[in-house]
Amino acid sequence: MLVSWNWFADYVTLPVDHAKFAERMMLAGMNHENTHAVGNDWCIDLEITSNRPDCLGHIGLAREAAVLWDVPLKISPAKPLEGKTKTSDLVKVSVAAATLCPRYTARVIRGIKVGPSPAWLVERLATIGIASINNVVDITNYVLMECSQPLHAFDLKKLAGPEIVVRPAKAGEKLEAINHKTYELNPTMLVIADRDQPVAIAGVMGGAATEVSATTTDILIESALFDPLSVRTTARTLTLKSDSSYRFERGLDPAGVDWASRRCCELILQLCGGELASGSVDVGSTAAEPSPITVRYAQLERLIGIPYPVERVRAILKALGLRETASTVETVTVVPPSWRRDLSREI
Repeated sequence: MLVSWNWFADYVTLPVDHAKFAERMMLAGMNHENTHAVGNDWCIDLEITSNRPDCLGHIGLAREAAVLWDVPLKISPAKPLEGKTKTSDLVKVSVAAATLCPRYTARVIRGIKVGPSPAWLVERLATIGIASINNVVDITNYVLMECSQPLHAFDLKKLAGPEIVVRPAKAGEKLEAINHKTYELNPTMLVIADRDQPVAIAGVMGGAATEVSATTTDILIESALFDPLSVRTTARTLTLKSDSSYRFERGLDPAGVDWASRRCCELILQLCGGELASGSVDVGSTAAEPSPITVRYAQLERLIGIPYPVERVRAILKALGLRETASTVETVTVVPPSWRRDLSREI
């Protein structure tokens, strides 16, 4: 995970410099690969283990830093101004493979102006090695690297229907991706289609036919959940890796789907103008709450080797986002937050 030090400061104010930050994160289990200067910024490369996809975005790492240094965490509430027209009046969405796509959300913004991104956005993306394309595409990349939830923007007028159909590919179907290479698909692969044909490879890459261009005025913003194994299999079969597939393969925060969509729309309204349709088309269901975990205080000292005061234990768990449901002299029972898919046992 490449971190922009200037960008990181949006979420937490730390009493240390970038070098001390990298050292402390390494001690917390995120190996520090290297740090190098990019203009007036620093790019910090941290190795994130496969069980911590929540840390594949700046906010996830900021959550960890906020606990380590006991400082406040600042996250946008993502409340974009909506117009009167309903999203459901502008586009249809159906999911024909619910096990491979448990949730799909769509929002529509009309009347945008596509153009160059402001310098601050270009610079932040450049620090972490992402080239600027245009303001809309840059914003989807920005939100991806902010919260680790992949997004995609379709040119609404290029979608037949306009309609979104999430379905398995048909034998012999082909798609020219946004990298301008054509891929032959098969029924084991999940695609995002319009009424007539595939327009994206689900969780991997969008299609060239509906990509945002200088003439785009109306867009559909996709934010969804896709089955990790399905995405991994498709990406390997096609030899097509992306920042999106890398994250979908590891599993994402189910509660972050809508926030990412709203955050993306918030930034597009600020930088591209336009009017956001009210609400969203949201197909699927939210994930069930994680199961409670009971922690025995005696086990902590046995495993870690040093005693921890009970109130300190409870405070740390709360700061990490775990919700306390019961407490005794010997134990505390907590429910992990939606973004901590790795927390399922006491250990």
